[in-house]
Amino acid sequence: MRLLGKPGTLSPVKRLLLVAAVALALPASAFAWGGSYPTGDSLGSFVQIQVSDSYPVDQALPQDWATYLGSLVHGPEIARLTLYLMPQPSVASICGSQALACYDPNREVIYVSPEDQLDAPPAKEIVTHEYGHHIANNRDDAPWTALDYGTKRWSSYEEICTKAAAGSASPGDEGTHYFQNSGEAFAESYRVLNLMKQGQTDIGWDIIDPSFYPDATALTLLEQDVTTPWTAPAFSKLHGSFGTGTVRAFRLKTQLDGTFNAHLVAPTKAKMRLALYDGSTLLSRGGTIRYQICGRRALTLKVERLSGAGAFSVDVSKP
Repeated sequence: MRLLGKPGTLSPVKRLLLVAAVALALPASAFAWGGSYPTGDSLGSFVQIQVSDSYPVDQALPQDWATYLGSLVHGPEIARLTLYLMPQPSVASICGSQALACYDPNREVIYVSPEDQLDAPPAKEIVTHEYGHHIANNRDDAPWTALDYGTKRWSSYEEICTKAAAGSASPGDEGTHYFQNSGEAFAESYRVLNLMKQGQTDIGWDIIDPSFYPDATALTLLEQDVTTPWTAPAFSKLHGSFGTGTVRAFRLKTQLDGTFNAHLVAPTKAKMRLALYDGSTLLSRGGTIRYQICGRRALTLKVERLSGAGAFSVDVSKP
């Protein structure tokens, strides 16, 4: 069981979120009714909602939750979600004694009580955080896992890769460094985005280091990651030639973290090579370069002529 929650005693802070991700299956008998409900969103989406037999059959309950989920900033991944509504003791038995909700990334399931709990955020606010995990679980942040690092534009802007290398972010850490867990910071930022769109201004930030609190740019990029996700590297081709001189330089913007590739195609009778620089610092050299961008927002790619002359091209891919 992979805990996304922070164990400990519930404190009276008004927006403490304790969450978990689990890979447990519930007996079918625990959920007596439910089905597929329209969210009312512009995509015409439906979402699966199952309700514990502890609650009397009342279709208004799951429909209310379906409509709420449809109001969140989302994409087509909403149709992959199943929301399980159950009493809080059942949530605790599945997710852990201190957990208010859980998300299972393998089954794409949120477990939560539909009822607000004492000294805890409203149930719908908790689900908003959990849906942030569902967003990340359905996004690509290659070569990293978005569930741990957050989505591509958000994680690049928040410099999660750089912070992880420096020890100030702990992707996927559900233990002693939970406070620096970037996956939880993403889910919390997603919660902030939606609460702001709902008109709230007094939004707490209690379970993650304050350094992760999103500014306006972070929220804008996060929303772009939800509505127009990054899906693959961008490819381009550079061209040049040598008659005289020994170096041709290309300045490249690298706004997103991820894998950079460059392959040189040189004339048959010439000898040339690539050299990748950050300022005056040589990062890599060769006929083909593969380099992991982590916090560098501009690089210089040089084609160096060792012998011969003629036209060349460079195939480039970057996040």
